[in-house]
Amino acid sequence: MKKVLILFFAIFIIFIAISFILYLFGSSEYSKYKSSIERFLISQKTFDYVTLSKHNKNLFNQMRYGKIISNSFNFPVSISIKNGEEKTLELDIPEEGNYYIIASIRSLNPVTTNGSLEVSINNSEDNSKIYQVFLDTFLYYDFSQKLYDRYGNEITPEQFMPNQETLSFFKDAKRISSKPLIFNLKYGNNTIKIKNLKQDIYISNLFLIKVEKIENVQSYSEYLKTFNKYNDSANSIPIAIEAERIFGKSDFLVSIINTQTSDVTPYEPLKRKINVIDQNTYKQSGQEVHWYVDIQTPGLYKIAFRYQQSLNRGVPVFRRIYVDGEVPFKEFDNYAFEYTGYKWVDKVLSDSKGNPYFVYLDKGPHLITLEVTTGLFEQTIVYLQDTIKKLQRIGLDLRKLVGNNLDPNRTWDIQKYLPNVLSDLQEISKNLRKEYNRIISIVGEKGVPYVSDMIVSAELIDKIIEKPERLPFFIDEISEGSSSIAQRLSELSMRLKEQPMGIDKMFVFQGDLKNYIKPVNSFLVAAYEEIYKLWLSLFNKNEAYSVYEKVDPRSLKVWINRPVQYVETLQYLIDTDFTRKTGINVVLSIMPNEQKLILASSAGNTPDVAMSISNWIPFELAIRNALYPISNFPDFYEFVSKNINMETLLPMVIDDKIYGITETQNFYVLFYRKDIMNILGIPIPDTWDDVKKILPELQRRGMNFFIPMAEQTTKYFNTTAPFFFQNNARLYTEDGLKTAINEENSVKAFELMTELFSIYGIPEQVASFYNSFRYGRIPIGIGDFGLYVTLSNAADEIYGLWAIAPSPGVKTPDGKVLRYQVAGDRADVIFANSDKKEKAWLFLKWWLSKETQIKFARALVNRYGPTYLWNTSNIQAFKELDFFSEEEKKVILEQWRWIREVQRHPGGYMTEREISNIWNRVVIEGYPLRSSIDRSVITINRELERKLTEFGYIVNGKPVKTYKMYTNIDEFLVKNLGEAANEYLENQRLLWGGTYEK
Repeated sequence: MKKVLILFFAIFIIFIAISFILYLFGSSEYSKYKSSIERFLISQKTFDYVTLSKHNKNLFNQMRYGKIISNSFNFPVSISIKNGEEKTLELDIPEEGNYYIIASIRSLNPVTTNGSLEVSINNSEDNSKIYQVFLDTFLYYDFSQKLYDRYGNEITPEQFMPNQETLSFFKDAKRISSKPLIFNLKYGNNTIKIKNLKQDIYISNLFLIKVEKIENVQSYSEYLKTFNKYNDSANSIPIAIEAERIFGKSDFLVSIINTQTSDVTPYEPLKRKINVIDQNTYKQSGQEVHWYVDIQTPGLYKIAFRYQQSLNRGVPVFRRIYVDGEVPFKEFDNYAFEYTGYKWVDKVLSDSKGNPYFVYLDKGPHLITLEVTTGLFEQTIVYLQDTIKKLQRIGLDLRKLVGNNLDPNRTWDIQKYLPNVLSDLQEISKNLRKEYNRIISIVGEKGVPYVSDMIVSAELIDKIIEKPERLPFFIDEISEGSSSIAQRLSELSMRLKEQPMGIDKMFVFQGDLKNYIKPVNSFLVAAYEEIYKLWLSLFNKNEAYSVYEKVDPRSLKVWINRPVQYVETLQYLIDTDFTRKTGINVVLSIMPNEQKLILASSAGNTPDVAMSISNWIPFELAIRNALYPISNFPDFYEFVSKNINMETLLPMVIDDKIYGITETQNFYVLFYRKDIMNILGIPIPDTWDDVKKILPELQRRGMNFFIPMAEQTTKYFNTTAPFFFQNNARLYTEDGLKTAINEENSVKAFELMTELFSIYGIPEQVASFYNSFRYGRIPIGIGDFGLYVTLSNAADEIYGLWAIAPSPGVKTPDGKVLRYQVAGDRADVIFANSDKKEKAWLFLKWWLSKETQIKFARALVNRYGPTYLWNTSNIQAFKELDFFSEEEKKVILEQWRWIREVQRHPGGYMTEREISNIWNRVVIEGYPLRSSIDRSVITINRELERKLTEFGYIVNGKPVKTYKMYTNIDEFLVKNLGEAANEYLENQRLLWGGTYEK
């Protein structure tokens, strides 16, 4: 045993010694590498927008667009266009031809998205001549002051838009074309209609440039002849620029982030530094990033980038390279950056043989711009999207032909009914192979896996058309299934549109880059890095934003149920705004599981505030005396009545108190496919009776309608309660002692809720409405905020083909349509044992105020992209957010007028469960409705009595106090506040512009 211990100790000592040696050599290696870069970074002055704009506010427009607009026709227009507004311009064009349009634009309000327009020329009604336009903007970071969180990690700085006009091409909103949109204009008077789809803007001038004046770019050999008297003499100090320190960018979504690897700088193993442009956000066609360089010695220079392209496996991504607003030669028009895997690579801009390109830069300032393009894939993307539409049309024609029920023994003379369908499929197969071969001939065999879906789809089509008489049986394979040909090609199209590229540095230099930047031994550096991390992990016991972290007892302790991205962003806002204004320190921690708050409360280990918890949890905590009633604060009702829909507070009501406040809210609206509904001539339903009328036509085509409960096994209140509210039904008696689901209005709710499925044939189970909606199998149905975000960001093949409308409801005898839906999402609470209740309430008022909610919503999207939309509960803030088009915003606000929530009850879980059981018994098992209700009423009432006894409302089988149940929040206010309720109800009416439904 002693020998074993000695051997073990010897091995341990050897391991420590080797690790120490590797650490020393690796540390030395990395220091030399880092120094070789930093000496050139130091030699280059910091040229950011904040510094330079002090001397010339129009600097960017001059450098990026000055040369272009000097060759344009200038039309002063001076128009303001509000969100949703349309303006008509009459322009007298001196020459017929194809034009690019540049607009001089200023946003009239703070925004977080690029502008979006709909433009038509000469009153064209042809949809193909109505252009969807997105506008560049100019954004910059203020690098004058670095920001850090409480762990010393660098925080992404805020991005700003200068309060001045910027120039922008009219670009393709579909993000396919590598060039701006081309407008064909006639000689003389031309009518241009501009409809503003997002932010309020002012347009001072339109510049029209003939396409050929920009497109006639010389070749590199011709360009070099102009500067043959200069040479690459290497007499200039090389310039190295940290790519993340950009001069500016054209798109809110382009982000600068931290990447924890020693391959980039700046880097620390323990602390996070902002050190690269994020390839996940710098990938959409038309996005531009700008760097400003100051050249001391005129001459021919090489340009290099340290970059990473790890997402588009085996194929290159493309960038257009501008120098002072112009593409110097054709080879820079669609320059390819090869796939790198997970490595960061130094790429000197060169031709296919490795010969570097030289760019002439005279003494003084220069603007170098990289614009994302789709390069050689543009043709492929356009073809694929056209093909997807053809396949969807074929699938729809087949559905219209055979309906919903296919006889497995039937065959079809398909050419009799659809004479062109076989030739269309053959042509698609042929062209898919042709396009596949074109790409592989350019990128080589390494690109085969990335574009193989084209050849796979062609082979599937060939197999399908071998049996034309059974073609209708292949609808799923053609256009509707998750592995259908249309879906394969759609996903390929989306991948090809994305051109991701992360950038660490840009070098402008003469001579050989290797002479300046020391090659690094990656093994030694990796060993140093890992050993250092291991050493730090032994002593760094605090996990970032952990609830177990020790904090100053004077600080306000807040637990939050959100991912770290949300927490970091909010902590930054707190530190820079709330703490500076109030002097109150707030420490955020990420709670591991919101449902353990009840256990934490029992153990006496609770924070002062819990944020972003599900809106049913406050009730469970409050009924156990764990929460402080927020309604006790004297200004509570005034604050909430002026900012949020108070109905969302009802789930947090117990007796005459409110124990939480709504942070975010959902919406349930009607989603529909405009293309399919128009082809079939089906109107958009306004009531459930309208839904019943359109169902036969949909079902005859093999389609259907969706209701959210079809995605649930247990039918929760969020999907069942709306049917009760729309029929003016109650779930409980007024004293809360019994259920009211057997009352007449409740029975009507059950009849509607079950007959839609059992009689009218709405599908009882839908695996994914999102997928069914994309494929066209269910082109209309009710969805929520999550579906909206997903469709907006991940359903490229139906871009512009879907819309939303208010949810259908029940029409009353006086003609009003009751559209009630639930909307509560996340809530915030203050714990009863907190000794900082006043500070906690001050913090919540700041957090849920209009100003903070707008800042937070914009910061999330700016930092992390459009998938981080914030569904704020603050109505005033929502009205000013520009994530939604004006039409969509109107629909959502209209639906929010019809919010009705379920008040929680100690035995409410049994009510929810039994309503679900009634639906299952009637729809799935075929039992009669009335007897199913009667059976469940007995079960529910028994459980209600048991729970009310547990919490002291019933003693020895007799009620000792009433468990107050309210129809809505208005009833709660009137019964508990008396005359004072009128003020708060009036505030609610004003919040909705004078209209408020209950």
